[in-house]
Amino acid sequence: MYYGVKSSCCGPGESLAWRQARDQETTHPVPVDVFENKEGEYVIRASLPGFRREDVQVEFEDGVLTIAATRHEDRAEGAAPTTRYYLQERAQGRFERRIQFEKASGEAIRAELKDGVLTVTLARLKEAQPRSITIE
Repeated sequence: MYYGVKSSCCGPGESLAWRQARDQETTHPVPVDVFENKEGEYVIRASLPGFRREDVQVEFEDGVLTIAATRHEDRAEGAAPTTRYYLQERAQGRFERRIQFEKASGEAIRAELKDGVLTVTLARLKEAQPRSITIE
């Protein structure tokens, strides 16, 4: 079912594989949940464990919410630059997610980062109500 919300980890019309090949760098997708709260607002919850507030950017333009974050390589404490890792699964680099909203207002946006979860709240546009016009 379509609710007027579209999601992407890359630009319009781009697949992740195509973008990786084009940019020669990896952009990691950000896992999100999108739902409507009891006030009728859109709520987006994004998993960003280990990110600091200053590493996260939230933008809303032309109906598209962009959540981006950057994690720079952090060597284990005491590890020399030539340290040989046997397993390194924690992703480094840029994380990004774009979500398009057809009926969201950019006027009242709230964002909070707590315990590795970014919560963004967007107000919905009011639906135009039919009304009768008196002719003078």
